[in-house]
Amino acid sequence: MDFDKNKYKIWKLPHPMLLHWILNPGLAFNELILGQRIPKITLIDKTSDAPLMERQYVPCPHCNTIHNGSLWAKQRGFKNWFGLFCPNCENIIPCIWNLTSLVLLAVTFPLWGWFRRPLKSKWRNFKKNQFLKNKDLEPITAKNTSWLKMGLIYGTLMFCFMSLPKIISGDVTSKYIVTQILICLVAGLSFGGAMKLFIGRRKNV
Repeated sequence: MDFDKNKYKIWKLPHPMLLHWILNPGLAFNELILGQRIPKITLIDKTSDAPLMERQYVPCPHCNTIHNGSLWAKQRGFKNWFGLFCPNCENIIPCIWNLTSLVLLAVTFPLWGWFRRPLKSKWRNFKKNQFLKNKDLEPITAKNTSWLKMGLIYGTLMFCFMSLPKIISGDVTSKYIVTQILICLVAGLSFGGAMKLFIGRRKNV
């Protein structure tokens, strides 16, 4: 699939944003539990002065439709375990995988591998109905995005995924718990701030 390079900047591996998604172990929670996925190819409109998040487009390699990236925002941004559902041709747009996710999937394959096909079929029907029910869903914009909320959610997920299991085991001190909370809080707020500066900024990306 060819793209107009005068209009679009193409994000694909080894772009730093995609590498971060692949290498950050904390993002395995986002993929496996929340179902948040990143497409293998993202197009950035170079002709618009809007913030970066409003200039992102996702091409479908099956029907060649170029979708606005906000199509998978809000409710549709979750439960995309098998990839991004294309509402035009009902095929799946390929996504990248976090390395930690792949390791966990490989280890647990005997538990879910036998049910992959029926689960995928059921998921596809769910996504089809989701798009039909939310045809008029308003696109997300930089102005109506709560970066603080995004950062706090990320910090909370990081704490639950990386620190909570050890705390539940009981072999930790109160100092350790407080330290982990502060680390995850700072990491979450830093993530939210970075997203605001990077995704919310205009042009020159």
